[in-house]
Amino acid sequence: MPTKHCDKGAGLSNLLIAIILLLAGSARDASAQGQEKIKINITSDLLRGGTQGRPDRFTGSVYMTHDNLRVWCDSLYRHPDNIVEAFGHVRAIQNDSIHLRGNYIHYDGNTRFTQVRGNVTLQDPSMTLTTNFLDYDGIWDLGYYFNNGHLVDAKNTLDSRRGYYFTQTKIANFVDSVTVNSPEYTILSDTLKYSTATNTVTFVGPTLMNGKGEKNNTLYSEDGWYDTAIGHAELYKNNLVTHTSYTVTADTMVMDSIRQLVVMHNRVTIHDTVNNVIVKGDFAETDQLANLSRVTRDALLILVGEADSLFVHGDTLFMQKDSLDRDVLRAHHHVRFFSRDLQGVCDSMVYLASDSTITLYREPIAWANGNQLKGERISFTTANGKAREFRLTNDATMIARREQTEMFDQITGRTLTGYFHENEIYQIDADGNGETIYFVDDNGIYYGPHSASAPRIKIRINERQITDITYYDNGDGTITPLFMVEPKETRLKNFTWLEYLRPVDKHDIYSTRSPEGEKQPETPTTPE
Repeated sequence: MPTKHCDKGAGLSNLLIAIILLLAGSARDASAQGQEKIKINITSDLLRGGTQGRPDRFTGSVYMTHDNLRVWCDSLYRHPDNIVEAFGHVRAIQNDSIHLRGNYIHYDGNTRFTQVRGNVTLQDPSMTLTTNFLDYDGIWDLGYYFNNGHLVDAKNTLDSRRGYYFTQTKIANFVDSVTVNSPEYTILSDTLKYSTATNTVTFVGPTLMNGKGEKNNTLYSEDGWYDTAIGHAELYKNNLVTHTSYTVTADTMVMDSIRQLVVMHNRVTIHDTVNNVIVKGDFAETDQLANLSRVTRDALLILVGEADSLFVHGDTLFMQKDSLDRDVLRAHHHVRFFSRDLQGVCDSMVYLASDSTITLYREPIAWANGNQLKGERISFTTANGKAREFRLTNDATMIARREQTEMFDQITGRTLTGYFHENEIYQIDADGNGETIYFVDDNGIYYGPHSASAPRIKIRINERQITDITYYDNGDGTITPLFMVEPKETRLKNFTWLEYLRPVDKHDIYSTRSPEGEKQPETPTTPE
């Protein structure tokens, strides 16, 4: 932990201890003034009466009682004013439930304040605390140590340099270099509380939890609690989970380690460091047994690339493993995505991390290099954030607008397959009922639309301009002069221009579009 946190935690704890001791001193003074002193009874094998100014000395099987305190030791000195010192195999019992052992005890009968030194053990029915220096306040039932302590209960072990334990409430406060060992985690902190009655750890400063077992997660938080008995944790500040393959941050995390469920609220970020995928949202839940996570509320998926990243928004994002143990990400409902060279909309999207394939479903539309792609289903194969191939199936169309004119190059077929180099389309293959309309030009002078059809068509593109078209299996085509063109001859039957749906930047993926009031491009008229 950073030194500054430890100093801060230690300072707060010193202040708290000082306040407790001040209150305890006030209570002891009031108690001493308000009632008669209770006599200390001592028996032993041998009594050596002290001379004037010297204490009485008891040796050999010494036994002392005072109110609800009983003490056994090898030798004991009784000083004036109800103060005793006990030596050798000292054993004390308070209220029949608090057991103290040590090499030496200094006891003030007026304030019921005990100092125990050397091989100290403090026990109650729920825990055992061992240290070398322990002070115990019998009025407040508070024991505290200041030179390393070790606490053990039925569930955990805890170590720290300093700490204090309330024997009535069963609450322990640990300060400075705190270590907790539980069956699921090792916890490191600078300040935390622990209830031996409920086995609950509460931390209010920098705390690191190192998981045990196969998954071996690491968790960091600065405010929260963890019930080690039932494996339930709630974290509220600067929370971070680190795994060999991912990291997770969120403002609030609620974890159930028995059911292996995690719920997160506000500013959730999940980073898949293996596939370089980031998922964000304001609500997430993870079922570790089912290998399924769900993210909603401004959900965002980022497929990080070397030169560019793809930003995807949908109502809900899912992350899971398929039957082949492959990572699958799904975006459902009102999906919009943006990268510099690829944009689109659809109702649902699936990303398969194993081969970097993106598939769009339900009225998908995409734009690549300014070309509008449409089909019953659209899929892209990517690598390092760059598109390698696209495939449109069933009533597939590709439309490219000639600058801001009303002239559109169009390709359609049963399937369309496109190939990229450096994110630029260089070839398109149309298979099955292929048709094309493209405008022939010579240095910006348009001759008219070329219309053709063939079972198979191959189109070559360079610098976003068609350079060659090959028609296979008896393809045919015609060129109509621009001044003779009929409106229907410039549009394929399934032509639809949907530019208004296209996201313009990564922030625009959160907006919605309505077709109301949108006009389709007008059919060019014959120039006069």
